[in-house]
Amino acid sequence: MNQSIIEPTLHDLLLLRARAAELASGARRRSADRDSGTRHSPFRGRGMDYAESRAYAVGDDVRHIDWRVTARSGELHTKLFAPERERTSAVVIDTAVAMGFGTRRCFKAVAAAHLAALFVWSAVMQGDRICAAAFGRRAGMIPSLAGRRGALRALDAVCEWSSRVAPADAVETKLGVTLDRLARGLNSGAHLLLVIDHRSLDDEAERALRRLRRHHDVMAVVLVDAFERSKLPAGTYRVAALAGEAQLRVESDGTAVWQQDWKTAQESAVWRLRKLGAGAMIARGDQDPVQVLRDLLRGVPAVAVGE
Repeated sequence: MNQSIIEPTLHDLLLLRARAAELASGARRRSADRDSGTRHSPFRGRGMDYAESRAYAVGDDVRHIDWRVTARSGELHTKLFAPERERTSAVVIDTAVAMGFGTRRCFKAVAAAHLAALFVWSAVMQGDRICAAAFGRRAGMIPSLAGRRGALRALDAVCEWSSRVAPADAVETKLGVTLDRLARGLNSGAHLLLVIDHRSLDDEAERALRRLRRHHDVMAVVLVDAFERSKLPAGTYRVAALAGEAQLRVESDGTAVWQQDWKTAQESAVWRLRKLGAGAMIARGDQDPVQVLRDLLRGVPAVAVGE
């Protein structure tokens, strides 16, 4: 079996640098469309940093009056702002056991790494600092660093975190714990992409996301495999996993009960993410990562394309 199907390779993640230009060009074309403005990115764009205060002048925006300086000096003052010099883009990937599964093209862990890489290269093109984190069987965090060096360091970590072989004494780290750790190292206005399995979104993670959304922009991909949501012809299927092989018997042509349960749970996870203010959608592991991120930025319906 081709190793890149079950584990991401740094070579493949580096090649996605060229495809980041496709993502950017797609965004430019959309802005010129007749219907431009009907969709909104979950990202607010670069913010403004406070620079100084000066005496109020006629025509200044009253919303920017500096009331503290005004009270102290006895004269009306207004705040001046400067564009934010550097923004941080952070990617968070899921390394739970469920990510080591796939029936089309690659394992979910590989699809997650490809989405992460595309997001990283797109952020580099915009001049952002790059930060990366992982939770699950393998957890870690890479502090933000600018430019190509930041991207290479983050993608090298993504490859290591996505390895099938976890330490024998590995204890799964929860999403909520990782998000709280990440938040402590981010300046306000960061952009975050989460690539997760739906079962990783628990109550603790929701609380952490609610805190994170107060200061940062978040979008999330709930990654699924086509097998989890497709109608299966009746028959017996051989299922292979790290623990061995098993037989799955489908009695009648159609959607199995467990598939319907999973579909409901996956869509519930997206609904909960959106309720928290995150841009979120379901995507299959065999979908083109450029199209997935384009759709996510456009705010398409929650269910993956082609379902």
